[in-house]
Amino acid sequence: MTIFWILLGALTASSIWFGYIKFKAAGKMSVTRLILIVTSALWGAFTQAWIFSSIAEGEMQAAGMGLLIFGAILLVLVILIVRLDSLMPSKKKADKVEAA
Repeated sequence: MTIFWILLGALTASSIWFGYIKFKAAGKMSVTRLILIVTSALWGAFTQAWIFSSIAEGEMQAAGMGLLIFGAILLVLVILIVRLDSLMPSKKKADKVEAA
């Protein structure tokens, strides 16, 4: 059980770090995006913890319902981050346009 919590913490921290690096390199990092990345990573960790602890207690129906409800909310958060990515122009492209 302890191994799971260590792996869950490492996965959460690495997903936040990956999102930060990905959008920072593209020049699209903003406070709103950082808040969405952190929120979705923590929500994903909560979803995984709910499912794992429910299965460990033998509550398969609770695990399934948690996956359905919390997973759907996580999916909405991830889609929101991706949509924000396509709506916001990158700072690198905007700098090139201003320089021309």
